Amino acid sequence: MTKQKLGLASIVLLGFNSIIGSGIFLLPSSLYQLAGDWSVALILITAVIVATIAFCFAEASGYFSQNGAAYVYTKEAFGPFAGFEVGFLKWMMQCIAWGVMAVALTNILANTFGFEENQMLRNGIIISIVGSLTILNLAGVGAAKLVNNISTLAKMVPLVLLIVGGVWFINPEFIMPTISSAPAETAEHSLSFETLGSALILCFYAFTGFETFGTAAEDMDNPKRNLPLAIIIVILAVTVFYAAVMAVSVGILGPDIANSSVPLADAAKVAFGDAGFYMITIGSIISIAGINVAASFHIPRALLPLADDKMIPAVFGRKNDKGIPTVAIIASGLVTIPIALSGSFTTLAMLSVVTRFAQYIPTCIAVLKFRQRFKDDESTKKNFRVPFGPIVPVAGVCICLWLLADQSMTKILVGLGAMVLISPLYFIARKRAAEQHVEPATTKA
Repeated sequence: MTKQKLGLASIVLLGFNSIIGSGIFLLPSSLYQLAGDWSVALILITAVIVATIAFCFAEASGYFSQNGAAYVYTKEAFGPFAGFEVGFLKWMMQCIAWGVMAVALTNILANTFGFEENQMLRNGIIISIVGSLTILNLAGVGAAKLVNNISTLAKMVPLVLLIVGGVWFINPEFIMPTISSAPAETAEHSLSFETLGSALILCFYAFTGFETFGTAAEDMDNPKRNLPLAIIIVILAVTVFYAAVMAVSVGILGPDIANSSVPLADAAKVAFGDAGFYMITIGSIISIAGINVAASFHIPRALLPLADDKMIPAVFGRKNDKGIPTVAIIASGLVTIPIALSGSFTTLAMLSVVTRFAQYIPTCIAVLKFRQRFKDDESTKKNFRVPFGPIVPVAGVCICLWLLADQSMTKILVGLGAMVLISPLYFIARKRAAEQHVEPATTKA
């Protein structure tokens, strides 16, 4: 049976779903508090910063067609142990993140329909969200692709309508950057050296998600061509989209946006009345539902390369006759449900800091190594290359170190501690593989 795969358009939509989530509905208010009328300009500045890392992922994805993204790039550049640390911790963190998103969707539904105090119903909805998406993925790539495409388009429609309709209500003075002569401590909602770092980091995290694109490379049509192209298209399109949303919301509400708990809905109410308010509210529900769909597709496939390389039991890489990784899908769902029901995410969420940069930094460095390794490989001559030689990858590493330095030592220690704790799993798996005389799978270049 021919296996259905994601074409370029579906990969791009999956990328939108991976990046654009519920955060966009709150970003305008939070960013304005830090940057004031520099908010729109800061989106564009941050996009350049993000591109230094995202484009390294785009180049790296052109060398390999195997599932795994940063796991594959790290393993190939720095060896199997480094790859295992990145790959397994990444899968763990993605399960935690999916649990958080399932709870977030449940909270929105509970607030909308008034069952905040009914914990049994909330738990039932959490289980239903994760369980139904697990079943959806067991049905195959075609079913997951259809739901992903629909959810992406459905959440984009109200935001596009807000941009198109709201542009006529913009006050240009609200979005034109100005240099304030007032001291930073007395200037309200004004960009300063004290707030610049926090504002850039807030914007940066709004763009994250591009690192997950290549996790399911084997389910994509011609990934060595389409995946780099999709990453570039999505980053550029998300930049324009974020800037437009920010311009409309800030341009309509002005300084009042800093005090709004639902800035896009309030801006839509000005432009379209109550209908606009409810349009954006429904859009926020669809948006976070879409993030859950994208997560449910990416997460199981993060286990496949680990299983193929005998770093975890081979059963997790088992696929049915349609090429669906049934065991990995079920395992990911079973791990996510208790995490979501526990409600204790604070410490677990700290893992995300080290996990994220454990993917970014090795990938940026790996690009330089791959250029040397594949310089005589004719099949890679037409691949996407990040311009300006080593400048962009080196800049990406420096940016990661700067962002990591901004984090609390507690978060860093929790993440590093988790990496130490999972280390024995690698040596146990390698010992078993050696005892069985099983050679590790080679990466598909």
